[in-house]
Amino acid sequence: MVLLRFSILVVLAVAGVFCGDEKEFRIRTNRIWEQEELKEDQKEFSGRWQDLETTPYDNIVHFDGEKHLANVKQLTFGGMNAEGYFSFDNSKLTLQATGYGTDCDQIYELDLNIDPKLQTLRRISTGLGGTTCSYFYKEADNNHRLYAGNWWNVKIDDKTDVSKTCPQKKCANPQGDELKQLCNTSYTWDIFPDYDIFKVDRFGNFVQRLTDSPGYDAEGVVSPDGTKIAFTSIRSGDLELYVMNTDGTNLVQVTNELGYDGGSFFTPDGKRLIFRASRPKTDAEIAKYKKLLSYDLVEPIAMELFIVDIDGKNMRQITHLGEANWAPYMLNDNKRIVFSSNYDTAANGFGAFSLYMINDDGTGLEQITFGKNQFNSFAMQSYDGKKLVWGSSRNGTMYELNLFIADWIDNPDATTNPVVTTPVVTSTPKGQETTTNSYSSHSLPSVATSTPKGQESE
Repeated sequence: MVLLRFSILVVLAVAGVFCGDEKEFRIRTNRIWEQEELKEDQKEFSGRWQDLETTPYDNIVHFDGEKHLANVKQLTFGGMNAEGYFSFDNSKLTLQATGYGTDCDQIYELDLNIDPKLQTLRRISTGLGGTTCSYFYKEADNNHRLYAGNWWNVKIDDKTDVSKTCPQKKCANPQGDELKQLCNTSYTWDIFPDYDIFKVDRFGNFVQRLTDSPGYDAEGVVSPDGTKIAFTSIRSGDLELYVMNTDGTNLVQVTNELGYDGGSFFTPDGKRLIFRASRPKTDAEIAKYKKLLSYDLVEPIAMELFIVDIDGKNMRQITHLGEANWAPYMLNDNKRIVFSSNYDTAANGFGAFSLYMINDDGTGLEQITFGKNQFNSFAMQSYDGKKLVWGSSRNGTMYELNLFIADWIDNPDATTNPVVTTPVVTSTPKGQETTTNSYSSHSLPSVATSTPKGQESE
């Protein structure tokens, strides 16, 4: 009820600013201004909504300097929405979000061919416990997804309020002097030990438990050819990367170095993993990392980007920027990487992050998103190379993180914009699902001071 009242107050406050100009209010909330001939009850525009052109919305959702982005559109409006990842046919988006009747992240889905204002986020997860890191299987009918969560371990009865079954964050109420001291830092992530990875169908029905080892298993992604899953696990005693078949068989450990290896994605050719990692070096750093891990915590304030073959060979560090560099995704040219970093804004607080692009050899660093004291992260390029989706605090309150989609301008200085593509599964979009679940993200940095939750998802 408090959340509902807060949401109403925010809407009323924004509407009050533009009460004399409905069109201005619609632009501010990034709604596409409908043509006069469209009927109010019309449920779908002709063509794909994600391809509709919009006005620039300068300094609202699109900022000066963002030359690689065009036709920026907002996908969610309020709450904390993150880790939006395309289906292989680019028609849908799976995401994690909180603020829709639950106190922690659940998994939802959007149809990118329908105006978001004509849809309700369709929940895929159970609504029990917490979840993170969802991803589509590569199928012509988009029938299956994976995500991590602890719903299987939640004890409920007929008196249980399922919206209150979230896993408890250690630093929200630290017990004992040692934990209180460890929590006295700018940010920590909880590595929930009962998180496992599950396969579900399009309606959220359980299909298969893919991991079943003690400790954290999460951050799963599917390879471009649809045959493998990469994920992070603590089964060895440290947070390392693993690869397995999409049915959970043929497990291979990829990394084996002290530090949190996570947020991995396959490169477009499927041969390597791009990921972010912490690498404690000094005795004090190592001791603190191990002590935090004993409490199922990590401190993600010093991370760099790495790349490694899926068999564990040829690991090398890409960035040497300092601060927190994370949420990497390799573009379809199999060379450039889009990622999130606060290396140039850390003095303004941990939560100010921008998107950057860099070559896989560490050269060619370029800033992609702009806007003062904003949070931008979780970027993914569509499989046809035409779109970029990411999470941002732009056009919202300091307690919100929303998803945005834009046309990707690969070469903004050229007169034409050739797009590098990779083979994708093609299928006819089925439109908005008629079956819905009732309302039921990896962690995001806290958004106070315009800083949103940021454990990826990866």
